Amino acid sequence: MAGTVLLSAVACTAGGGPSRVKPSPEASSTRTASPRADTSAPGQVADASRANLTAQLSIKDLPGPHGMFTAAVGRSAATFVWESADGRFCSGSAATDGGFTSTLCASDRRDIPFSVRPALVPLLSTYTFAEVHVFGADRETVRSVTCNGRPLTVRRLPSVLDGRRALYAFDISEPTAGRVTVTVVRGRATATEHVELLGGNLRHKASCR
Repeated sequence: MAGTVLLSAVACTAGGGPSRVKPSPEASSTRTASPRADTSAPGQVADASRANLTAQLSIKDLPGPHGMFTAAVGRSAATFVWESADGRFCSGSAATDGGFTSTLCASDRRDIPFSVRPALVPLLSTYTFAEVHVFGADRETVRSVTCNGRPLTVRRLPSVLDGRRALYAFDISEPTAGRVTVTVVRGRATATEHVELLGGNLRHKASCR
């Protein structure tokens, strides 16, 4: 599963699986190992993972004043996104025990410009402890995300690009083929868009249509 779209790159993750990450990479720092099982509360997992991830970042890639946003939390690892002090979009995952970290930042804040028309902007698609997706919504608001009509839990994260781009995240427990359906609101109208999943056309994968 390699990133093949515009502004995509591949970063190593736990267990050697790839992360398909949308922003143009400038630098990526990675240490890999299999994370140990952990039954800590989600808040404790996020705090420990955030600390381990932050410790591996270069000064220029550290989070800006708004800090890191938690995109997903597993049993012993978590995934985060953030803006650097100079406004570049970054993402990363880390285990609670420091067994692995994976980070990637855009080269320039202009690499992922604000859309001139309503649009979803895929920002992160990765598989570590789960299949995690983060996307922006420019000039529209997300109402729901569904797989074959089944609602998925979607999290609204703090906005980026000086508050103009709303961020949303969802995760699926295993690699899944197809695409999810995203219902959005544009003014008083609703519309349907889609986010492609990582499973491709592999028939043995669970599938969303």
